[in-house]
Amino acid sequence: MSISAVAREAGVSTSTVSRFLKGQLQLSPETETKIRTAMEATGFAVPRSAVHHLALVVPELSNPYFAQLAQAVTDAAHHRDLEVSVVVSDGLEARERKIVAKCARGRGLGADAIVFVSMTGSGELLAEVPEDFPFVALDEQLGGALAERRGFVGADNFEGAYQATTFLLSRGHQRIAHVAGPGDLESARDRLRGYLRAVRDAGLEVDSRLVLEGTYSESFGAHALSQVLRLEDRPTAVFAGSDIVAVGIAAAAPRHGIRIPEDLSLIGFDGIEQGSWVTPRLSTVVQPFDELARRALDLVEAAARGAEPTVQHLPMELRIAESVAGLRPSGS
Repeated sequence: MSISAVAREAGVSTSTVSRFLKGQLQLSPETETKIRTAMEATGFAVPRSAVHHLALVVPELSNPYFAQLAQAVTDAAHHRDLEVSVVVSDGLEARERKIVAKCARGRGLGADAIVFVSMTGSGELLAEVPEDFPFVALDEQLGGALAERRGFVGADNFEGAYQATTFLLSRGHQRIAHVAGPGDLESARDRLRGYLRAVRDAGLEVDSRLVLEGTYSESFGAHALSQVLRLEDRPTAVFAGSDIVAVGIAAAAPRHGIRIPEDLSLIGFDGIEQGSWVTPRLSTVVQPFDELARRALDLVEAAARGAEPTVQHLPMELRIAESVAGLRPSGS
């Protein structure tokens, strides 16, 4: 039932009921009783207060991906007149739990909703969040039964990885390395699955030596390059699980006498701005940052209204730049 139905039943104006429920109007005991009786008669339930202050929890800001995602969320929030506090968890599960518990139970920041970007994928921290407190996971889906009762929005990591690997295959590359992210993250596992599916769909066998797992960092990218170059049958292309890893590969390549893309084609993942600053410009799978931010806030507002949570995976876009070349035939 609506506020207008309550107003008709109580014999008062809709604005009177609305202002009363918001705590903006003090009524006589008689009028208040009429309204409460009308609410009971019409089955009207008081909706949760609108969200005014959002806590955005991110693992770090030194990684350009999280900085760009945080900027997208704060921009979208300000368009909705929402205040945002950005809190850094350092990617540590204990700190994630502490931050979420404080915010959700009113002991920190004064936030009345949380958008949570995890680096651990652990859903156990949701035990600290009251059921009626709006909480949305962004980018990294959380594991566990509690997470199934919360909204999530992220990119379609599997399809994005499949697109990138398939494109490299279409340019003649058959020895393609995948420099993957941490295996305990669902997003990294989805990207690995997309890579593996593309290789198998091309009728090729997977060489486990071409898959390296590590952190999302430039240093890991540089280390991974030195590893794959030691292989007797070296890859001709690399699909990196994040742009920051790809930047590390590109930066380390000259030290090994490797030219990109002449000697090694390279595709990253995320679409961070820094990828267009390196030479040659990085080909990548682009995350829809602005749409992710808007959808996350939509889910927060829906949760505040008591709506059922939804899980949303958004499509990604393959953006090819100068870091990919076709494989030249042997002897050319």
